[in-house]
Amino acid sequence: MRYRYCLFFFCFLIIYFTNASAQQDIFYGPFKSWTNLKAVYGAYGDGVHDDTHALQLALNDLGQNNHSPVLYISAGTYKITQTLTMQSRKGIAIIGESPEKTIIKWAGVAGAKMFFLNGVSYSEYSRLTWDGSKKAGAAIAHEWDGKVQFANSGTQHSDEIFKDVAIGLKSGPKMDAEFAIRRCRFYNCSATGISLGGFNALDWWVWDCYFENCVNGVANNSPGNGAGNFHVYRSIFKNSSHADISLGNSEFFSFRDNVSYNSNCFIAASQFSNTSPITIQRNTIITNKDKTMALLFTKGNVLFLDNTFITPDSGKNYVIDNTDNFKTPPADLTLEGNNFTAKQKLFVNTSGRTIDIDTKTGIPPIKSLPSLNPIPFAVPVNDQIIEVNSRMGTDTIQLLINKAIASKKISIIHFNYGSYSVSKTIHIPGNAAITLVGDGLSSVLNTANDSVKAIFEIGSPAKVILQDLYLNGKGKSDGIVIHDNDQVGNIMYADQLLLYHGVATNLFINGFSKTDFRLECFQHNYCSKDGISIKVIGTNDKFPAALKILGGESSNMGNSYSVEKNARIILFDTWYENGSGSKFLELRDKGEFVLNGGKIANTNANKDPEPFIDIDNFYGKVTLAQIILNEPKKTIQFKNPYNGASMLALGILSWNDSTNNMYNFSSNVNGYATRNNRYNLGGGSFPLADKGNTNEFFIKNMLGSIRETHVSDKLIIKNKNTSWLFLKRVMIENGVNNVLVEH
Repeated sequence: MRYRYCLFFFCFLIIYFTNASAQQDIFYGPFKSWTNLKAVYGAYGDGVHDDTHALQLALNDLGQNNHSPVLYISAGTYKITQTLTMQSRKGIAIIGESPEKTIIKWAGVAGAKMFFLNGVSYSEYSRLTWDGSKKAGAAIAHEWDGKVQFANSGTQHSDEIFKDVAIGLKSGPKMDAEFAIRRCRFYNCSATGISLGGFNALDWWVWDCYFENCVNGVANNSPGNGAGNFHVYRSIFKNSSHADISLGNSEFFSFRDNVSYNSNCFIAASQFSNTSPITIQRNTIITNKDKTMALLFTKGNVLFLDNTFITPDSGKNYVIDNTDNFKTPPADLTLEGNNFTAKQKLFVNTSGRTIDIDTKTGIPPIKSLPSLNPIPFAVPVNDQIIEVNSRMGTDTIQLLINKAIASKKISIIHFNYGSYSVSKTIHIPGNAAITLVGDGLSSVLNTANDSVKAIFEIGSPAKVILQDLYLNGKGKSDGIVIHDNDQVGNIMYADQLLLYHGVATNLFINGFSKTDFRLECFQHNYCSKDGISIKVIGTNDKFPAALKILGGESSNMGNSYSVEKNARIILFDTWYENGSGSKFLELRDKGEFVLNGGKIANTNANKDPEPFIDIDNFYGKVTLAQIILNEPKKTIQFKNPYNGASMLALGILSWNDSTNNMYNFSSNVNGYATRNNRYNLGGGSFPLADKGNTNEFFIKNMLGSIRETHVSDKLIIKNKNTSWLFLKRVMIENGVNNVLVEH
């Protein structure tokens, strides 16, 4: 019986994690603790009756005292005639039964918003269709006014359809930041699928989405003037009449592993006087139109890595055009490993600095198109559900978990919303395939006393999913302790893991070289001044695996990252901000650190001479590419007395120094390179002189880990002995170590 159970679960996961070009997710629910819109508020869902009042009553109650934080909407068409509103909530969720069959349909005045959210943080929206009836101005508007409690932050949209509307999802001018958009579909958006409208609309991570017949796919300048930054991964764009990506305000951006088919333009940027570091990696752009596919009026540096452009070869238009001569000297462009079917007019960068490595021209068109179908929505499961609630003691919860494991059935332990006092560590043994899931982020587990080592301890090999849980170590215990045998094929994956106020670390990975660690839409903040937020210790293996962080945000730490014993951190698309002006990174020992796409901002000037990036007596590689620095009166220090390290600074904008003096490099000239970097003192962006190693092989070597890191890589569970752990929308704070992974 045990073997049959494990084989079934293993086969299920093989299908689950290798579907299409990305992982197909699982939907858990509905649970008894969720409020049913029809049953409780009398909504009709027949497409005829007006359900505005029922929906608004449900939203008024959602997450309030004695009301569930999760609203469940069963299949049906819910007609609304006025804008739905909600404000000042935290940890709520609105979930439909089926993305295609649960429809909110607009029947109000033209140009209005269907759903307006003001001050709703750490919220989740899933499995709904928003039908604007070709009249609505926006389907969902996250627009915090800066006055009410909470900012619109830490949000996730997944498995939603936005159709026949001007804008699908939009931000406002205030703090609408750290959004994960997953597997959403946008059809016939007459302005833009996703629109960012303000300078604090930051860190929107768009994954596995589908855009068809929209004017723009994702933009920060449509409609009207907007701002903010976003990143798009593994998404599909078809027939965008203006552009798949449209930019009207400078920031840092990245677009990785997307497919563009028959659009007017893949990326169109307005004319910038400022630098906008952009990474464009492993995209496939296909068109039969003689159009410019990358229209880049920006000072750069724009980094093109391993893209494929399948375009006509008429010679009328350049495939990539970066001719920004606006006010200040022309732009910077870096290309490596790109492929063009065209043989002429590939790219132009008039008078600007260009690095061009391994460009291939006249390649034959691909014989078979990449998938142009949307990524499948999450699939519901009908596993055994075991309910726990906050009135139960820790011993009772542990007993229920043990019984579920002993039953040999695939089990979901559902933590009803509420506050749990954890008096003992909850243990999940190795080889125990089990899922623990809460309600939104309103299922809160608190450490009760000093004797609790951790809230959860997970044995090896792990076979566990944790979702929608909020853990608080109260400064007394670790949040989660994970044991792992560090075998090839082991996986630790997280989507929107939120780690705050770690005492020693937010995340400590100790003694690994083979396990695959992959964190997406990852936030870590406020680690103690004497701690290290992300600490990774390797095994001195010659070819170690890496901790990969793909989209992130962090703030206010004494030291953000550390690698030892040949450990590696590959960090993409991360914003860091610190009001105290302390350091961002200190590296000693041995390993590799890569940051591709980011902003490092100390908002207050600090007279402390300590460098904000401090690399001293370090053996290994450091690559900093496509980054904005706002570090008043501070420096990057690279001391390499024994020539055991190498460093590349590529495509960096400095807001504080019109010379290269910010780079304090005590190293052999062959050990470092500063290329295509710029400065801005407020009057536009100007080049900084290139320094150090200009050898093409050095640049290729330093960009190697970026090129080898693919957001499209599949998480494949290889056999029943593999260890895997998935953390999805889990928040942990005040742990001694919020997450500790031990060998």
